[in-house]
Amino acid sequence: MLAYTESRPMFGLIFSCETLDELADELCRVPAPAGGGLRHLVTMNVDHVVHLRKHADFRTAYRNAWKATIDGMPILLYARLRQIGVKARVTGADLFPVVFGRLEPTRHRPFIVASSQGTAKVLRDALVRAGFDAAQFAFHIPDFGFEKDAVATALLIEQISLLRPTHIFFGVGAPKSEIWIDRHRALLGDAYCLSVGAALDFHAGSVKRAPRWMRRIGFEWAWRFAKQPKRLFRRYFVDSRFVIGAIISDLRHDGRRIPDMKVGALNG
Repeated sequence: MLAYTESRPMFGLIFSCETLDELADELCRVPAPAGGGLRHLVTMNVDHVVHLRKHADFRTAYRNAWKATIDGMPILLYARLRQIGVKARVTGADLFPVVFGRLEPTRHRPFIVASSQGTAKVLRDALVRAGFDAAQFAFHIPDFGFEKDAVATALLIEQISLLRPTHIFFGVGAPKSEIWIDRHRALLGDAYCLSVGAALDFHAGSVKRAPRWMRRIGFEWAWRFAKQPKRLFRRYFVDSRFVIGAIISDLRHDGRRIPDMKVGALNG
């Protein structure tokens, strides 16, 4: 019989079956083991399935992740159809504020990679109100293309090393954050690392999140598309078709293979 924390394989991965509260409790109560290395948590949505098909490095990051949760409603519906054992979504946008709100200055040292100075300021002020001083947390706002810049990468690794964080939160998008984290995981210490994309901006109020009713029925994507149609059109109405191939492959291999494809097929 499966433990409550494990699923049967889907897309070549084992997903966490923990509830949001259980996972947040583990992240805040149980220290990352000394010498155990980075514990990287990823949250799968439709866009991630597309990137898994396109990018070998992204597939490697997922394989090396400590835990994966299901973020997107279409992925959850498919998981229920497959009866893999996952009952509910644990989205990065929902998990981050819970974990962030449970951080304690006597136990935790958060390092936050934010998308803007505005988001960083709101989160910094919240940590100060919670009793953290300047030596107990750090922020970094990376320049565009930082993941391909050796100097920018070295600077970010140095800043993380100086703090020796218990938690690292990446508020930049996929697949670059997951790939960067996985490539440099040996240099990031013993910490929990959450790739949560826009969750930091949502929590800080820099970006308005979809109304709760839209999130509940899985239509948050429509809200985001309405806000950024040019940027998100390809993601939602072009690239998303590759999920069908991923599902066919998943059914064919009984969930035991991470979806991939030949590069030439992207033009088909």
